[in-house]
Amino acid sequence: MKTTPFWWEEAEPQHGERSFDRTDCAVLIVGSGYSGLSAAITLAEAGQTGIMVVDSLRIGEGASSRNGGQIGNAAKFTEAQAAARFGDKRAREIMDDYARSMPFMLARGATLKDPFDLNLCGTITGAHSRKDMARLRQGRDRLPPDQRQSYEIIDEMQVPRVLKTSIYRGAVVRHDQGNIHPAKYVRALANRARELGVRIFTGWRYLGARRASQGHIAQLGAVQGGEAAEIRADRILLAMNGYVGPEVPWLRKRTIPVQSYMIATEEMPFDLLESLIPGNRAVGDTKHILYYFRRSPDGKRILFGGRARFRTSTEEEGAAGLRRFMEHTFPETRGVGLSHAWLGNVCFAYDFCSHGGRMEDGVYYVSCCNGGGISNQTHLGHRIAEYMLGKPGTDRGVIGSHFPKLYFYNGNPWFLPMVGTWYRFLDRSARWFD
Repeated sequence: MKTTPFWWEEAEPQHGERSFDRTDCAVLIVGSGYSGLSAAITLAEAGQTGIMVVDSLRIGEGASSRNGGQIGNAAKFTEAQAAARFGDKRAREIMDDYARSMPFMLARGATLKDPFDLNLCGTITGAHSRKDMARLRQGRDRLPPDQRQSYEIIDEMQVPRVLKTSIYRGAVVRHDQGNIHPAKYVRALANRARELGVRIFTGWRYLGARRASQGHIAQLGAVQGGEAAEIRADRILLAMNGYVGPEVPWLRKRTIPVQSYMIATEEMPFDLLESLIPGNRAVGDTKHILYYFRRSPDGKRILFGGRARFRTSTEEEGAAGLRRFMEHTFPETRGVGLSHAWLGNVCFAYDFCSHGGRMEDGVYYVSCCNGGGISNQTHLGHRIAEYMLGKPGTDRGVIGSHFPKLYFYNGNPWFLPMVGTWYRFLDRSARWFD
């Protein structure tokens, strides 16, 4: 079993340029994932020159090439919940940002020359309890009539028609969503950015920035060799999500990095997998400790992910937990070999909302995919780029929204094991009282 992502078999992350031949730029973007590259593309398409992207890892080596590849645009809260936190006007704008994210991602994808295995086959949300199913139904019923058409309510007895499992109390199928090959997608974004003149440098860690007469001077340190560099930039954008370091305490106090785990099975009979997950839809559920899974793009493997552990652990330890989850979902997979097991950081905010804006020192940021980042972060990168360009009306929605922090927290999520215990209790009790 390999402890690298299955996705890297066809699209292993590559290094960018390794040394600087200039010490200034118009825009310095820290992070070469979906949001950073999408921001670079929007800036370049608007005519901005002198854009540099830097990353301590290889291009897209973080969550952008490690996730499950599911694409959608659902927020993890209702408009009423958002209104209680942000006010009615901002809540409507935030929900609009989420609604626009997937159409934008598809439009941006259409401009890319490299294929990324786009499959608009639909997604399934499994209801862990009957109360969850009622909430899913109510969520659909609150939508305008024209939007309801893409939602299909699946009663408990009908679930085997769309997913051969007995663990859900019903489901909702979204016919307008689907999945991609995440590592191919981030590679395609990088190639598009380079085509537009963006330069990408890897192996350099962001160490902070200080104000200059015009803009900022960013300090960078080489990951290997101890070399240091300073880059003067008119504007800096931080797009590091779950990989933000202690050099940015303002973001560290507001973001929670959480390890998420995935496994890939060895190849299985196509007909068996078609019976288990018909049509290769992407699946998630309503549990606090959720499962998310799909088949590989060729349909011959199951790729299964989830929060297998709430303590820092290894790929092998995570794989053991995920195997139990997978066999719980599909007893037919008992004894199937695993070809890959891997992990990576997702990034949560305390309000489960994505955020973007400008810190007190003038540095811009985008952060928090909250476990669903492909279309969301593609769109958020575009939105923050428009804001950086000074486009009217862009200080709305998730851009400039209140970004809460947790006091006595410095970026080390010491409380996650306790959260995991509480979530397990909630999931079990939901079925006890079902």
